Amino acid sequence: SANMSTVRTTTCLRTFDGRLHAFEGCNDRDGCCPMNCTHVWNYAQAVASLYPELERGIRETDYGHNTTNEGKMTFRTLLPLIGERWNHPPAADGQMGTLLRLYREWRISGDTDWLRKMWPSARASLEFAWSPKNPHRWDLDGDGVMDGIQHNTYDIEFAGPNTMTGAWYLAALKAGAEMAEALGEKDKAAEYRARAERGAEGYARLFNGEY
Repeated sequence: SANMSTVRTTTCLRTFDGRLHAFEGCNDRDGCCPMNCTHVWNYAQAVASLYPELERGIRETDYGHNTTNEGKMTFRTLLPLIGERWNHPPAADGQMGTLLRLYREWRISGDTDWLRKMWPSARASLEFAWSPKNPHRWDLDGDGVMDGIQHNTYDIEFAGPNTMTGAWYLAALKAGAEMAEALGEKDKAAEYRARAERGAEGYARLFNGEY
């Protein structure tokens, strides 16, 4: 009930098309930090569990509006949805976490036809990690480990391998493999799984036996 109470505050709003949008929180007189911030709303579970259709609407905004053809996902939504996107480097944890939330919405609903509509954009957002069009060079060498510059929920840039964005990335690869397989893309599923396996080995090397 504590988590759901937030949806009844001015943190959240619905537009006339029925879609849910939300700030990160509220100040005394206005919302704080617009809107549907991907890395912040990675943490949220209540709406997806209790009102899954509302949560699916956010995924439709994420993939139908906020993701470019190259797969770059802006991590804040600008309202109204008239074509303009937030001009900021993508958030690595938010972009990978949104793919996990797509996986969650698919598993909760069982609606593979809906997943099929989201998938081209979602697939591009995952493969943006190793796309030469990604100037931040997350996984250009294909070893399953995020390198380069990774904007994230701490509002800073990580440089080089780390297990925070890395965990999101490995999970997104595994979820992507399951969705690709369900949609008949066996080669993609195998590619994502192989990359996740390489990444797991790579990230294990960050542990020195103590920390």
